[in-house]
Amino acid sequence: MRKLALLFLIALFVFAQTGCAADSPADPEPVPDAGGGTAEGYSPLVPEDNQGEIDREIVKQLQQNHYNKVELNDAFSEKFFNAYLDELDGTRGVFLQSDIDRLRDKYEHALDDELKQGQTRAAFDIYNTYQKRRIQIDQWALDRIEQGIDSLNIDDDESFEIDRENAPWPANAAEREALWTKQLENQLINLRLNDLDEAEVEKRLTQRYSNELKQLRQTEPMDAFSAYMDAYTHSYDPHTDYFSPRRSEDFNIDMNLQLQGIGAELRSKNGYAELVRLIPGGPAAKSGKLKPTDQIIAVGQGESGEFTDVVGMRLDETVQLIRGEKGSTVRLQISSQDGSQTKTVVLVRDKIELKDQAARKQIIEIERGGQTVDVGLITLPSFYNGTAKDVKNLVEELKKNEDLAGIVLDLRNNGGGALGEAMKLTGLFMNSVPVVQIRDADGNVQVLGDRNDGPLYDGPLAVMVNRLSASASEIVAGALQDYGRAIVLGGQTFGKGTVQTLMPLSEGQIKLTQAKFYRVSGESTQDRGVTPDLTFPAAIDPSKIGESALPNALPWDRIKPTTFPYSDEIVQLLDTLKRGHTLRIENDPDYQYRVDRIRLARQQSEKTRVSLNLEERRAEQETLKQQSLKLANVHRKATGEQPFENYAAFEESEEGEDPQEQELSAHTLETGDEVDAYQTESARILLDLVEAFIREKQSAAS
Repeated sequence: MRKLALLFLIALFVFAQTGCAADSPADPEPVPDAGGGTAEGYSPLVPEDNQGEIDREIVKQLQQNHYNKVELNDAFSEKFFNAYLDELDGTRGVFLQSDIDRLRDKYEHALDDELKQGQTRAAFDIYNTYQKRRIQIDQWALDRIEQGIDSLNIDDDESFEIDRENAPWPANAAEREALWTKQLENQLINLRLNDLDEAEVEKRLTQRYSNELKQLRQTEPMDAFSAYMDAYTHSYDPHTDYFSPRRSEDFNIDMNLQLQGIGAELRSKNGYAELVRLIPGGPAAKSGKLKPTDQIIAVGQGESGEFTDVVGMRLDETVQLIRGEKGSTVRLQISSQDGSQTKTVVLVRDKIELKDQAARKQIIEIERGGQTVDVGLITLPSFYNGTAKDVKNLVEELKKNEDLAGIVLDLRNNGGGALGEAMKLTGLFMNSVPVVQIRDADGNVQVLGDRNDGPLYDGPLAVMVNRLSASASEIVAGALQDYGRAIVLGGQTFGKGTVQTLMPLSEGQIKLTQAKFYRVSGESTQDRGVTPDLTFPAAIDPSKIGESALPNALPWDRIKPTTFPYSDEIVQLLDTLKRGHTLRIENDPDYQYRVDRIRLARQQSEKTRVSLNLEERRAEQETLKQQSLKLANVHRKATGEQPFENYAAFEESEEGEDPQEQELSAHTLETGDEVDAYQTESARILLDLVEAFIREKQSAAS
């Protein structure tokens, strides 16, 4: 089931997918048999007494207060209906086409009326149909596994389509069984590629489907109502959510207890616990071995404890396995999103301290014309209370260096935080000027800025961003770019340009979008984010991560710009800077190695179909290893290092980390560690800019 509840494992805050209650209980709609086996333990859910009232409250809040003014009509009903189907069966393998036809005929254009009336009949009819079909599948899978996994054919030339987002639903029970046979074969191959023997594979698959069956049989009315309300709120935009009382309570408990975790944000998607974001300074980020879209398939305690398969397990139960005492070890078996690559990651649980997310400085030494030139690097993983003060102190320390030629501000992977800190930070590099505009749902625009007595630093400045730079980071980068104060380098940012607020309900609360951010230029940061002046190859696929990858994200637009002083000096020099950058990176082995590895990783992540032949998959895995080893040894030869003897030696080294994971863990470097290739190139581009300014002034003076 695809649920978008997020769990912050920084302290492992639980947002369990739960619901509230219903208006007036009624006999549940019967689910047609349609073949496909028995559904032992299936018990249709019925609405609880007050869920209709909660329904009406949520509708009222969204209609009155949401930024996006939506009319509840047949067009919205159709959108909501499809969102609910995707929420439950995002890979289109559970419902039968006959189910879809029946449900579409009854509800596709009726949900708007049900919402207005506080009716939940559709919510439970659709959910009960899903639940019964899923129980049938899990019972069938367990029966098939009990027959022996050797009955599954992993020696022929079949393949499996792993991207089923737009696939047709199975026409009948026989077609669905054929689909799930391939699913089982793919899962079997993935486990075998993880070096598990046949007995362990059979045990893990049995555990997987038993977990899911147990979860399905324990489903409560709140689960159906919450899934329905999630689909409704997400039909407005992806950041609007309903929190049931239990979901809100779990969050507050975890905030207070400060439970230890791995420092990651998770969601449940299609039965998998999927990584959404790594918290800077947390064990997951520091490992350099995890990235968003990775899926946790099993959890083991300690250095050698038995693995528990968590596919199909409730997300809150998975969280309980990952939690533990500070200093204790947890092992995660990780699968790539396409299931073609698996690995084990060992983490030591810890509490994330403020210092782990605090700003820090380094000096990048660049060889230039036979001399060493110093460029300051300030790395900022997040915006927290005191950010601007900390950065101010770091800038003052850097300014003591008489040879300082410029500063690079690295905002990569910075997911945002306190808006006030973002404005103060911008003010360290500029005069007292507007920084951001905020427009509310009624069209009122507020212009915010930082009041100061002048910039702390007015020298050459570059800002680094990537796809995980979001919200407050985008405001800073956008403002410095709009004024022409800094050159922005890296990748397209996330595009999170909306403002949310929590509102209480009679039971639970709702988080809804009430406003949008706009740059001083009038352009929104929503959806499109900030486009760098010079772009570096991105390890993160923007079609999979970012605001534009989220269903129903609010669109980009623009409003009237503020009056602001603009310098086009940087824009006028961009062509010159791009030429210098292109020529230099062609002969930079570190940069080229990073680009080559990103290209290889992106090729793998773009696969939508996998072979169901075990030996063919093993050969593909070995080919990928040899390609990675070859790239590493070409790089080592170019830099005068000894080549790796084999893949095992490469894998144990830092070079063996996935380039996406290296980028995402860039902010785990401690002061004094080597900077990465993109930071070095950013410093070089900044020096190119300084030299270009000097040439321009000399030319103007002559």
